[in-house]
Amino acid sequence: MTMIQCEQLAKNIRNHKALQNITCAIESEKIVGIIGRNGAGKSTLLNILAGYLQPTGGSCHIFGENPFNNIQTAANTIMIDDRLNFSNYLTLEEILTMGNDFYPNWQAELAFRLLDYAGLARKANHQELSKGQLATFNLIYGLASRCALTMLDEPMNGMDEAIRSDFYRVILKEYIAFPRTILIASHHLQEMESILEEIILIDEGAVVAHASVDELKEQLISLTGPSDVLAPLLTDLAIYVKKDLAGMTSVVVDASKLFIPKENLQERGITTAHLSASEVCMYLTRKEGCDIDAIFD
Repeated sequence: MTMIQCEQLAKNIRNHKALQNITCAIESEKIVGIIGRNGAGKSTLLNILAGYLQPTGGSCHIFGENPFNNIQTAANTIMIDDRLNFSNYLTLEEILTMGNDFYPNWQAELAFRLLDYAGLARKANHQELSKGQLATFNLIYGLASRCALTMLDEPMNGMDEAIRSDFYRVILKEYIAFPRTILIASHHLQEMESILEEIILIDEGAVVAHASVDELKEQLISLTGPSDVLAPLLTDLAIYVKKDLAGMTSVVVDASKLFIPKENLQERGITTAHLSASEVCMYLTRKEGCDIDAIFD
């Protein structure tokens, strides 16, 4: 069943094209990473899906309906980001106790267990928390709601490494216990790659790739070998990065355009290596001619 359908979705913010003709479909009951560099358009997309922003062009449907100012879709959707605020007159305990009034699948017991595990004082006020504590509490609140569509925008910002690792496991365990569609927007793919089923890669407001994690890993391949042997093979290939050193060349190229069997490459002294999904995303969104090493040459 399709949970989210976007067709030629666009959003202009003043003179900036935050989103450009995004077309994608996301099935229900999946954990999907919305991946991209800072400013790529991830948060803008999530805010449109949450019904907070109206698109400039195209269409967006959640549960088959336009989400903008839609009470029905809002009742089954939650958006968690660092701007989520609660009344400072309420303690964390009171906020979690009241969750049942807003969300039919609210899991108060789970929320309090996670709160205690994270070492957050039940009597503390929301605005008294540190940045990392705020991120932890907001994530707990989002998961405890068990909304059919749960969107997490950079949910681990400010958390220390140990608690981030734990809460990625919490997201996965919660998904297994109560399957729903979870979108996680982040520019840190490597640390959450293991819990994702699909990745939507956004760059400069456009979808660069939409694939399963395994399919994405197969898009690019690294080749290393003698420069004079490798050079003729690169004539018709798009090269994403190239390094030359002491007669050896290392390149990253489009795997689908490389038609030479691995055994033949090895016979020529060329080694191949597959990349992580994080590395593929980095190269697919890398600007042409952008090389940090060149600054120091």
